[in-house]
Amino acid sequence: AERGINEVHVEAGAKLNGALLAAGRIDELLLYLAPSLLGDPARGMFALPAPLSRLAQRVPLSIRSVDRVGEDWRVVARLLGRPADV
Repeated sequence: AERGINEVHVEAGAKLNGALLAAGRIDELLLYLAPSLLGDPARGMFALPAPLSRLAQRVPLSIRSVDRVGEDWRVVARLLGRPADV
């Protein structure tokens, strides 16, 4: 805000996404979902130090909008918390 910047869009891999999430630097997600299944070898969106050991550690989201973009879906979601043990 000091420099007049209110918004930063980051298109990154799981490692940077996880670091930004752990640092509390993400307040909104802009996700594009394709109608495809990738299976186990696919990379996740967020690399976090450890898998969740209980459901209470999840990061709740509030879906703001869902729009179709061609064959894909654009989802805008706000974070309602942070990972508990990150």
